[in-house]
Amino acid sequence: MVREGKLLPRPEFQRRLVWTHADKDLFLDTILRSYPFPEIYLADGDVNLESGEGTQLLVDGLQRVSTLIEYFDGSSNLRLLTVRPYRELTDPEKTAFLQYDVAVRDLGTISREELVEVFKRLNATKYSLLDIEVNNAVYGGALKKFAETVAEHPFFIDNSVFNARDFKRMGDLRYGLGVVASLVQGYFNRDDVFEELLARYNDDFPLADEVKARLQFVFDLITECGFDHKSRIWKKADLYTAIVELDRMARAVKSLPQPHELLARLDTFYNDVDEGLTGGILASTYYKSAVQATNDRINRLRRGFIIEGILNGVSRADIFDRLSAEGLVG
Repeated sequence: MVREGKLLPRPEFQRRLVWTHADKDLFLDTILRSYPFPEIYLADGDVNLESGEGTQLLVDGLQRVSTLIEYFDGSSNLRLLTVRPYRELTDPEKTAFLQYDVAVRDLGTISREELVEVFKRLNATKYSLLDIEVNNAVYGGALKKFAETVAEHPFFIDNSVFNARDFKRMGDLRYGLGVVASLVQGYFNRDDVFEELLARYNDDFPLADEVKARLQFVFDLITECGFDHKSRIWKKADLYTAIVELDRMARAVKSLPQPHELLARLDTFYNDVDEGLTGGILASTYYKSAVQATNDRINRLRRGFIIEGILNGVSRADIFDRLSAEGLVG
């Protein structure tokens, strides 16, 4: 069915693949030992009203179906740990594999909202859904697609901002959406505004061209500064703050400091931050906000306020006094 395009193993409400090599290996061992595994859920997809032929959607079971296909096809993406490759099985073992009974529950024709709700309720495992995965299931419109293009920008890829877990659990999408949301409405708490913004801009995101241009300007500026690949600016929380504050600075002043000046100001400060609690009171305040509850609004505000001052060449003493006056010293 997958090969014929009659079973869609990755409809838009599915999350990304998250199984480890060990998970896949254990699952295949279960099959080869003829042990049962939980049922797979399908639902009706589109139907060709002329031919009567239709498709089915895989509501739950993406990891299992994908692993079975990889195993049978001998995919290079599948790294077996204890299980022998399919091609090395004996004929009786291959026959048993192909004749293994997979329990399938067909949900029939149900609404997309019901599909998403079923998917959310079925995934209460150690890989339970993150908020971004739930939002990805519910909203597939303009803002979500724009955030995906931001997360896929070569700037992030070339500088290795995201790790393997980010890609598996949509951390890159979450990050891209967070950056865009901050440019649109300022700092917010955790992911609290995601659902509201995704709903508001589901049909159309009229700010797309403007935000794209603003981000490209900041990406080019950071690149021109020439930060060392070991600089803490490439840490996700620090980069997020730098992007937002450089964008704010670019829109607030007629002329920016030269890239070499920005590099010197930030590098000097980042070096002190890397000293942790011994780098001075302002650096230590920033350090705590960059490593503890980094997505809380209060810590985003602290980091933003400090980096704004550093970018503008304000003395650290004055930045700290202003930080205190704003009630941002914890």
